[in-house]
Amino acid sequence: MNISIKCPHCGGELQVTSATGLEEKNAACPKCKKLSAIKDYLPKYSLKVDNKNYQLHFGRQWIGRKTETNDAEVQIPDKTCYMSKKHAIIELRCTPSGVECTFEEHGKNPTDKEGIELIKDDIIYLNVNDCLTLGGRKMYLDYNFE
Repeated sequence: MNISIKCPHCGGELQVTSATGLEEKNAACPKCKKLSAIKDYLPKYSLKVDNKNYQLHFGRQWIGRKTETNDAEVQIPDKTCYMSKKHAIIELRCTPSGVECTFEEHGKNPTDKEGIELIKDDIIYLNVNDCLTLGGRKMYLDYNFE
């Protein structure tokens, strides 16, 4: 599967073949010949909660309830405290078939995806616009091309 990215130097389009570990590679622009880190130009993924986007990065990251003592990479306000401080792990990675996003449940209170309750240690695949409910908060996997 080919992925289109734009050269940050000249705006030219690069076609790269999706592969495991692609996010760690560099590519030379066919137009200006300058080298760019591919991960910086792949689509930006986020969790959209209400009207706010919480940026995700490639690799594994914890998501959970925002507190002063939490070290989760993605922290979402939850006044009900129903969401755990470290509720789940989201992983973004490149594979031969494109960008893949997984969600691994670890919360003390359940999460549901599209109305189906997950249980501890479930690992599911997420697609853009999938709806998750954590701590009574609805959130959607979102992406944009910059």
